[in-house]
Amino acid sequence: MATEIIGTIGIFLTLIVFIVSFFRTRHAERMELIKNGKTAKIFDANSSDSNGALKLGLLLLSIGVGLLVGLFIDYMLDSEPAATFVSILICGGISLIFYHSYIERKNQNKQKEEDSLV
Repeated sequence: MATEIIGTIGIFLTLIVFIVSFFRTRHAERMELIKNGKTAKIFDANSSDSNGALKLGLLLLSIGVGLLVGLFIDYMLDSEPAATFVSILICGGISLIFYHSYIERKNQNKQKEEDSLV
């Protein structure tokens, strides 16, 4: 009985410590930015070119393709469903690599356009 109470208190204390330290650190970072005369633009989530929907769509599509490929391999080889899980992970990883390379190319093109304007 006492161990459950101590465990529950420990979990909540840990959460409280993490939350307090997160906000305290964030406040200190922002105060240093203000002290150095810089803006807090880097913290603005809406200003970044976020392609979260593209990333999620690619990941889910590749998981579906990996599932189909894995089931096909399992059917052809009449084996355990290990190929299904492996192909899901491989296809998911490939899609995230493709997304990363797409974003890098997009950022390079954007940087070249900004450099040509200056």
